[in-house]
Amino acid sequence: MTRHEFIFSNKLKPRLARHLVFWITYCIYFYIQSIPPQTFTEFFIAKTYFIALINLCTFVPVFIITTYFLIYYLLPKTIMKRKYLLFITGFLLSYIAGTAINYFTTQWFLFITGYFPNTFQHRIEMSNYNTRWGMIIATIALGIKLTENWYLQQQQNFELIKRKAKAEMQSEKARIHPELLLRSLNTIHSNIQINTDKAPSLILNLSEILSYSLYENDNIMVLLKSELFQLQNLIALEQSKKESGISVQLQVKGDTNNYIVPMVFIKIVETIISRLYKENVNSCLLQIDLVVHNEMLLSTFTLYNDTENNLQNISWSFFITGIRNRLSNHYNSTDFKIKLDNDKKRIIINLQLKLLTQLQKMDLL
Repeated sequence: MTRHEFIFSNKLKPRLARHLVFWITYCIYFYIQSIPPQTFTEFFIAKTYFIALINLCTFVPVFIITTYFLIYYLLPKTIMKRKYLLFITGFLLSYIAGTAINYFTTQWFLFITGYFPNTFQHRIEMSNYNTRWGMIIATIALGIKLTENWYLQQQQNFELIKRKAKAEMQSEKARIHPELLLRSLNTIHSNIQINTDKAPSLILNLSEILSYSLYENDNIMVLLKSELFQLQNLIALEQSKKESGISVQLQVKGDTNNYIVPMVFIKIVETIISRLYKENVNSCLLQIDLVVHNEMLLSTFTLYNDTENNLQNISWSFFITGIRNRLSNHYNSTDFKIKLDNDKKRIIINLQLKLLTQLQKMDLL
């Protein structure tokens, strides 16, 4: 049993253990404070400790009943439903009922111990005094229960937020840009109509990308070479479009057996290409250079200027902000760095991204 289970679990065993520890601790405290020596020598008389024991047995049962009445009846029936006036009424009635019960138990206590004369005044005073103790411990238990409920509710809310954020990130990673999908389908359709040999391979390329986005997307990390393989499929689909003036070249250097978050580069490249089409860039070369060095992936996306100079009209800073926000969902801010360089002839996007080794991936899992 962990400490968290002991404090918060609603299973029978942790709950029983938690309640037993609470009441044993309180009974020890109540017994000690009930030891009533009038002189120092009474510490060495058995009757002193006998009186404390009888006091414990007389009044603690009422404490326990009052406490559980508050936390398991009044709490859910009044406070949890925001019926505060009803709670105050129930609390006062509990105090009155506890005093009435303790009046009779006090008579039993005085009869056995002879600690005070068994008079009406002493019975009222002792019953009222001990009932106050019972209400105090019940109020403390009520506060503990409210704190526990609040903490569990916060944890539940946090878990729901985390699941929602994870689902949104998974959806974002898996989502293929609709324009890219339509272009790919149109390209495949055109190749099928003219009965070229490229159609089967293009269908396979698109199938590979869709399968990767749906199934590998659930993994926290994938091999870099798997990501780059799907990137090549994406490039093959784009290059097969005859009327497209956008050319994409990919060059990779270094070991690609480290791990990366899936769909990172595919999303970057597809967003760049879709942005170029949206801005009516008719002629452009996208050169992608990837170098793996010391568990860092150094990426350079270079867009060479078209004849109509449309590249300079695109808000690349907004594009960089979008990439940075997307990466922040999966990486710490110290694990990546992105920079934009702009001149009259080309747009350069530099991205440095930390990769994970096999051991680091296992630790992450």
